[in-house]
Amino acid sequence: MKVFIDGENLRHRLVSVLLHAGRIHDSEDYFTVDVRKLIGDALQAEPEQILYFTTKVRQPEYDIPDKLRDKITEIQEQQSHWIQTLGEQNITVVKAGLLKVHESNACVHCGKRTLVLQEKGVDVRLATEMVMAAVHDLADTIVVFSSDADMIPALDVVRRSGTKVIYMCFEEEANEALRHATDRMVTYNRNDILQAARPHEEQRHAD
Repeated sequence: MKVFIDGENLRHRLVSVLLHAGRIHDSEDYFTVDVRKLIGDALQAEPEQILYFTTKVRQPEYDIPDKLRDKITEIQEQQSHWIQTLGEQNITVVKAGLLKVHESNACVHCGKRTLVLQEKGVDVRLATEMVMAAVHDLADTIVVFSSDADMIPALDVVRRSGTKVIYMCFEEEANEALRHATDRMVTYNRNDILQAARPHEEQRHAD
């Protein structure tokens, strides 16, 4: 059994729950969650391999506002810490896409555009790796940890190859299209996250 995680999807959910519970005080705080425990408890099985797909974070070579450049530096530091935490859990991190600076759509009220950060390329790499695991590695079961319905065509290929697909998601955000496109759905909830979380002595903001 191989697990394929959309890293941004998972991290966003972890941050949201920990903030709401008061375990962290800011979305940029460092935290530690036993992701392997979270997944193993939900599946009631120990995966053979867990792959966590995330972006490469680089500073643009062109001029951007200092505030945005500082934000990217903060994301780089945060990502480095989080990757180290995942590595300690024997989770393989795949840096697939790029975090790019993108101009937003014009505001409907004032017409102003702003620069925002947008993840590109992770979903394509994740889908490709799932298909490769099924077709070339002959994996008997894969777990897709993502709620992106764009994964469905790749999941169809995986299932046609004879590999079973389990859809794992946060129970409050289950995607019905993905549920119907897979063999089984398993969920985790807020309490599961809090049980897998543990204090970290290197939190950036003290209580």
